[in-house]
Amino acid sequence: MPGLRFSQSTDMAIHGLWALAHLEAPKRFLLLSEIARPQNVSESYLSKIFQKLTREGLVKAVRGKRGGYALARLPEEISVGDVVRAIEAEAAQPMYRCLAEERCCAATASCLLLTAFAEAERQMYAVLDGVSLADLIADAMQSSAPMAWLHNDLHAFAPHPPVPHPPHLLPSQ
Repeated sequence: MPGLRFSQSTDMAIHGLWALAHLEAPKRFLLLSEIARPQNVSESYLSKIFQKLTREGLVKAVRGKRGGYALARLPEEISVGDVVRAIEAEAAQPMYRCLAEERCCAATASCLLLTAFAEAERQMYAVLDGVSLADLIADAMQSSAPMAWLHNDLHAFAPHPPVPHPPHLLPSQ
């Protein structure tokens, strides 16, 4: 299906946050290698992703023997929209960039095309902001269909207790 595509970096970021969300109290930090290995991804590439996540306040990094990465906020406080903005946003550019200036077009203030793309982006983020990391974990824990990328990580990390679905995200019957 054609449409907007997010980079693999966003997928890796969500997986990495998933791993951090499953840490138990005694071991609060994971090394980048411990996050990269279950995902079968390059540690150096994941490092660039985690730099963005750290810069945006989604994870915290601690140096030293007991260091590594941990969530900077509770899973309930990290939305998929936060992750997409952290990874995909290049200097807060809109999804659609009009070439009006290059074409000497003066209709930018009233342009239906610009308005439509801006509204589509607003609605997309409204949906993504309504889904938290905790929601993803709860969904995976309650799902009867295996989500390979999540269930593989379940064996590597001890899960938090399931979080109930928010009413607006329950599957319609």
